[in-house]
Amino acid sequence: MKRKRSAHAGGRPPKRTRDADQSAIATPTPVDHPVLQRLYPEILSLRHYLLARLPSSSKNRRRKISQFGVSSSPGQDATATCSSHVDSDGVDVELGRLLDSTLVGVSPKATTTRADDPAKEAREKDIQTFSQQLSDHSTGCTFQPGGFLQGETVNFVIWLLFKKSSAHRPLHLLCHGFQRASQRGQNGLKLSAAQCIPGIVSHSPNTYVDTLKGPLWHRLRSLLGPGGDRMMMDLLLDCGIFYRIDSRPSNFYQLSGTPVSELRHAPVADDNRKAPKTTSGKQSILTREIRNPGEITFVRNRMLYARAALNAKGGVRFGMRHIHVLNRFPNLKDEEQTIHIMRYIFPRQFGLHNVFISQVDSRETSMQFKDYTLREREIQQTMHRD
Repeated sequence: MKRKRSAHAGGRPPKRTRDADQSAIATPTPVDHPVLQRLYPEILSLRHYLLARLPSSSKNRRRKISQFGVSSSPGQDATATCSSHVDSDGVDVELGRLLDSTLVGVSPKATTTRADDPAKEAREKDIQTFSQQLSDHSTGCTFQPGGFLQGETVNFVIWLLFKKSSAHRPLHLLCHGFQRASQRGQNGLKLSAAQCIPGIVSHSPNTYVDTLKGPLWHRLRSLLGPGGDRMMMDLLLDCGIFYRIDSRPSNFYQLSGTPVSELRHAPVADDNRKAPKTTSGKQSILTREIRNPGEITFVRNRMLYARAALNAKGGVRFGMRHIHVLNRFPNLKDEEQTIHIMRYIFPRQFGLHNVFISQVDSRETSMQFKDYTLREREIQQTMHRD
């Protein structure tokens, strides 16, 4: 009876398993960001987002995206690895940084990759409608279904945002500077930036659109291969894109999506706590609603048009009023005074009435927000309650 040959016979190394090859393209790892994680249910790097959108059968594209700009050894610099892919303009080096430094906030209503998704089917119909509405004199536009270029994809996203919105301008960064064309003509508005968008004209530059139509994003679109235009559409329509600021690695600015000022914040653990009861037995109204940042406005008539404070001689008193907390507690070296001033600056963290989650009692003021110049009584009540 013949013996089976060993797998290591002849000095040949054993074959690597298929799972080992796929270790670099494992399940995307969410990114922790203290602000963005309260605005979106899922935060991913641009690289991991694209890997999650690619079909599992596209092994070559998944491997290319997962390894693009990543050093092959721990001691090798990522930039040095990218140098093998650099062209004359160095676009690929920037693309490798783009994949890792850009964050994507995935909306809870994002279109899935399933073929039977109704939202996906509706988007395909919108693409056909968009292609049919293009005029014959639109130059430089191909608009072939399944093969949109990056600039054409951005134009379609702007057109669809206007189509689905009944407002004068949709709440989306890519729609800034654009408006619907009037029936009386363009009224001298520029057509160069929107010449391939049916019914939409441009009246001012949009730097977000210019960036997404630039060579870096064109290179990313070509890297995605077939079907990359659909992934770009989903990215621009359903997600928020945030660029990292080079000088401040922990800071980002928004490139695309609904402005963060218009998004609803998810409540934190402190916001879900039960409101304390007052001395009268009634429940406090400290935590009853959560406002969007756009709903919190500065009372300009108080700041800019209020009457000047006068001194005893009738002259104008410059600077802050004498009852201001910074004038009442001027000792910087006193720890108790510093903590007391922090209660005015960060009232929410100290459980005090604030503009973020607290309702305003109409019996106290007719304004939208309270006047927090003096809150000594509230601070004393909170300290005794604790």
